[in-house]
Amino acid sequence: MTSQAEIHVEQVNVVIQPQTQTQAYWVSKFAVTEADIEQIYNHFIEVEKPQTASQLARVILHFRLMEEKNEIKQRLSGRDLYQPRKSYAVGDELVFPAMQFAYGKVVSTRPGANPQEGQFDVIAVEINGKVREFAAGLQSDHPLNKENGNLFAGFDLATVEELHRQYGGLVAKKLTELLGKQEGFVRLGQQWFVRGLMAEISIGHLHLAEAVLDMNGGGPLSADEIMVDLDLDPGVDIEVRRFSLNHALLNDSRFDEVAPQGKVVWYLRRLEPEGVRERPPRLAYTSIPHDRALLSPQLQNLERELDDEWSDLPPQTVAQPVVLTLTYPHRYSGTLPLSARTRPLFPPSNSPRQLVTFIDEVTSEEIAAWVVQHDRYIYGLKDWYEANGVPIGGFINLRPGPEPGVILLGCDRRRGQREWVRLATVIEGQIKFELHRRTISCGFDDLMIVGTDFVTAVDVVWRRAETNKRPIASLLAEIFPELAALNPQVTVHAKTLYSAINMFRRVPPGPLFAELVRQPAFQQVGDHYWQFDSSRWNG
Repeated sequence: MTSQAEIHVEQVNVVIQPQTQTQAYWVSKFAVTEADIEQIYNHFIEVEKPQTASQLARVILHFRLMEEKNEIKQRLSGRDLYQPRKSYAVGDELVFPAMQFAYGKVVSTRPGANPQEGQFDVIAVEINGKVREFAAGLQSDHPLNKENGNLFAGFDLATVEELHRQYGGLVAKKLTELLGKQEGFVRLGQQWFVRGLMAEISIGHLHLAEAVLDMNGGGPLSADEIMVDLDLDPGVDIEVRRFSLNHALLNDSRFDEVAPQGKVVWYLRRLEPEGVRERPPRLAYTSIPHDRALLSPQLQNLERELDDEWSDLPPQTVAQPVVLTLTYPHRYSGTLPLSARTRPLFPPSNSPRQLVTFIDEVTSEEIAAWVVQHDRYIYGLKDWYEANGVPIGGFINLRPGPEPGVILLGCDRRRGQREWVRLATVIEGQIKFELHRRTISCGFDDLMIVGTDFVTAVDVVWRRAETNKRPIASLLAEIFPELAALNPQVTVHAKTLYSAINMFRRVPPGPLFAELVRQPAFQQVGDHYWQFDSSRWNG
């Protein structure tokens, strides 16, 4: 006898939904198969163009839907679609849409008895080796008795687009991981292609590309601009030629891809400025171990304010106007720091070196500059510093420009005034500081303004300190008394120490501040000012 409970179970499982349209299928169960890779390969042969991972994900979504649709059709072939209102005989083969289109064979029938349902039969069906009972000849208003309509309505293109909206990113990510391990597929930026379908780029083509860039001052030029002179096969689609040339240039050390993410332009490596090809020596930093637990919250706040590119600070995520203070290494090298605050101003790029444009906010002059990712600096401002008389300690204003890769540049210009400036010199190998008046024509931080009239002598001390890895404590013991003597209170601000010590060794604020705290000879007297007690020196 079929119980009411058994009938109820069938009623709550009447929703017919293909497995490929469930979250569990794509989130928990989906994995890229050899059949998927074959579909992608066939798709490339059909379209003969590079494709993004998102486009390939749509191919897989459509393939999986069609695969399930065909499987359901095969299950329905020669079998009846089960509905409780129909009558069945032993030997009939049935398909059950509400059970993920499982199928089985009727092995027995018997009368059913349930006063609430009226007369009906009970059929026993063997499904995957297990016998289950179902109602048949049931004339009541059972949901499964309704016409199913088009069982395949959920496999149209609209369904593919909806699935792509929901799960396309997840599928694209898994495809990217697997295709990267497949020898026959080539990736360039966000695009993929099949190696065997790429246009032929010979060594002769690459020599010509070098000549084209050379005649154009090194670049930047796009692949389309370079291709004009390469005589590539015009019968090959332009997208394939572009992809193939970009791939070849990327794998030749003579060429540098220097555009922001999403664009591709090329520069001849040997014609890039020397300060781009090789890191300016003054910017070189060798990590200095230090105990960050020594830094008080106040010193950590000061570290964030100074925003040194070698401080391990969490980067900002949104480009905002930045006012930074120019330090000796960057003024000397004609660079800016690529730091936690300045980095978001520059568009993301996979390239080690990126060509950007600064626009002077006052004169509208355009200045070509280079972002050197690994070494954390932006090169190309030396002439602008000289033209505007920007001192060490001068304020530099940066703002997002009208488009990615364009940055507005300013320096708080003002009428030149005579100001007291700390100037370093070297006497018999010893570092000395004196106060002298200099004409300054832009805004500056008076705690960080330093300079020298004896660049060569300062360079000798710097080179010796860098070569010998002179300890921070030793440098502090030498320069602190000299700086303190310039102040009636015989104190030195931490920012002044940071600015001055970087004339002689590249030191971020963290190691410097930790050394001030660690050494008992240095005593904090408030507002980040320090005094030096030589009697307590243990260096």
